[in-house]
Amino acid sequence: MTFATMRSFILGLVLLFGASLPVQALTEEQLLDVYSHAYGSSGKLTKADFKQIVRFELLAADWNSELAPMVKGLRDPGMVPAEWARSARRSLDQVAQVRLKMAIAVSQVEDQSARSLVRQISDINGQMLTAWEDLRQAVMDGDDAAYRRAGMRAQALAQEKVTVAGPILRRLREKVGDKAVDGALERELRELSRKLGL
Repeated sequence: MTFATMRSFILGLVLLFGASLPVQALTEEQLLDVYSHAYGSSGKLTKADFKQIVRFELLAADWNSELAPMVKGLRDPGMVPAEWARSARRSLDQVAQVRLKMAIAVSQVEDQSARSLVRQISDINGQMLTAWEDLRQAVMDGDDAAYRRAGMRAQALAQEKVTVAGPILRRLREKVGDKAVDGALERELRELSRKLGL
């Protein structure tokens, strides 16, 4: 995939992060500079690394999208455990595929700092997948104690992921400003809330 082909994805990500610059004003060099800084690269990211990080970020959005129906189902007071478990199995199968694609993207990032960050997030996602599998099994078994343990583990891992991603957001703020990043986060939270029916 060439840089030109990826441009619509990249521009979407820049909008996701709420860059205050007009999209048309962002050059390839500016995008590489923003991402190099955000991911703590020792130098400027190569286009190949940039491409894999963009792929990883898109997969992270897919990850969240696939998990959203499971979370929404758990919040439904009329949830039937067997039906939720069947639906969760399909979602978890999709999440596992996303996780595999994330691992492939991570393996292709050469910059050590950037690879370390995306690998940490990918590894946490792997542990989260296991926690969700355990949670699904607990629902199927009707085991409240196992359900609570798996739920607490999934929540702790989500917090760990926030901790790892925090420095990326801080560095994005340094490049594009607080208002731009806060606006993008608010849009993402509203979309997630919509998907979860909150």
